[in-house]
Amino acid sequence: DKISNHETIRVFNHGNSRRDFTFVGDIVQGVVNSLFVNTGQPELVNLGNGRPVLLADFVRLVESQVGTDAIIDSVGMQKGDVPVTYADITKARRLLAYNPTTPIEEGIVRFVSWFREYNATQFRMNG
Repeated sequence: DKISNHETIRVFNHGNSRRDFTFVGDIVQGVVNSLFVNTGQPELVNLGNGRPVLLADFVRLVESQVGTDAIIDSVGMQKGDVPVTYADITKARRLLAYNPTTPIEEGIVRFVSWFREYNATQFRMNG
């Protein structure tokens, strides 16, 4: 939304952080799969992609899909942040037959399309 509206985005760690971006449809599949599993006890299971992506690459993918360059305020790492985070989905694969299949490139295309179709800007939170 900010990129397409030519607003400044703050990019922490100068875009060098790696994060586990996961398409919402893959997460939904994991949640649905969990409804059919009963181990007899509560389980904690990570859902995600398991493959961290460089934040700078993520921004470039979004720029490509919205058709405009981001106005970037490149800043250092936030206090208490870590350079790399991603989900260990080993347990989800085993218990839930969870298998995220949407590559980030496809996920960004689908998300931007959805965002535009539903005029999601109207739900933007201020701040």
